[in-house]
Amino acid sequence: MTVTTLTPTQQRALDDLMAAGQERPVFSADLAARLRERLEEGLADVGERLGEGELVVTKRDLAQVHQCERLHVAGLGSFSWSPMAARGSVAHKALELSMSIGADVPPGELVDMAIDRLSEAERGVAQFLAEADAVEHAELRVAATDMVAKFADEFPPLKKQWRPRVESSLSAHLCEGRVLLRGKVDLALGKAEGTTARVLIVDFKTGRPVPVHIDDLRFYALLETLRVGVPPFRVASWYLDSGQCHSEDVTEELLLAAARRVVDGVRTLVELRVEGREPTWRPCASCSFCEARADCDGALAWEELRAQRGFDV
Repeated sequence: MTVTTLTPTQQRALDDLMAAGQERPVFSADLAARLRERLEEGLADVGERLGEGELVVTKRDLAQVHQCERLHVAGLGSFSWSPMAARGSVAHKALELSMSIGADVPPGELVDMAIDRLSEAERGVAQFLAEADAVEHAELRVAATDMVAKFADEFPPLKKQWRPRVESSLSAHLCEGRVLLRGKVDLALGKAEGTTARVLIVDFKTGRPVPVHIDDLRFYALLETLRVGVPPFRVASWYLDSGQCHSEDVTEELLLAAARRVVDGVRTLVELRVEGREPTWRPCASCSFCEARADCDGALAWEELRAQRGFDV
C-alpha cells in the first residue's frame, strides 16, 4: 500500500482547517426552523411586491447590492463567459473527475477531460467552449490547469470517506417560492450526524482576500443549514496563489447575522429591480471595473481617494 507523504501546507490543511480528530459542535434541533422564520418575517411583504415574478438571489447579487447599488444595477444582464470566467467551472470539474478516476492523473490531462465533459452539457459554459477560438481555449487550459495543480500541491488528497462534494448546489425557497436563494460551493466535506455539525465548506480563490469573501461563506452556511437542518462546523476561503486560508467556526450568531444580511439585500433588490428605485452609489474598489464608471460620481470619488493615498485601496 502506498503511503502518501503530505507537504507542510497539506498537513496544515488537514490539522488546522479540517481539524481531524477534534470534537464537533452540537446545535439546537430547531435552529433551521428559527432561521427560516426570521427570514420569512423579514420578507413578509416581499411576495406581494414581486407581483407575478420570482426573484433569484445569489451571493454575487448580495455582494454587489451591499457594496454599491449602482454597481449591481449597472451589471444586470452583463455577464459573459471568458477564459477567466470559465476556469473555475473547468477546474472544479477536473477535481470531480480526479476523485472518480482515483489514479494520479496529471492536472493538464484532468483539465482536458473536464473540458470534453463540459462541452457535452446543454447549458452553462458549454456554449462558450463550443464557440471559443484556439487562443481562448489555450488561455482557459493554462488557467484551469494552474488551479488544479495548486489544489493538488496545497490540499490533502480527498478521501471517499470524507464524502467530498464539488460545485455542490444549495438553494432555499422563501415567500411561498417567490424568492429563491441559490449558491454553489466549491467543496464540501463530511456529513452531519444528528444535530452534530460535521461538514466543512471551502471556497477556493485566486488573488487576495477581500471582506466580501467572509459574507459569501456565511451565505453558504445559511443555505446548508436550511437544507440539512444542521450548520457546517466551519467555512473557509482557501487562497490558491498563496496557500493561505481564512476560516470561521459557524455559530448561531453568525447564521443570524447572515439571515439579516439576506433580508436587507433581498428587500433592496426588490426596490431596485421591481419597484424601480434609483440606486445609490458608494465609492469602492469595484468602481475600477463597474459598467457605470464612465459617468458615476462614485467612480470619480474613488479615483480621487486612490490619488490622495498614493496606492491601491
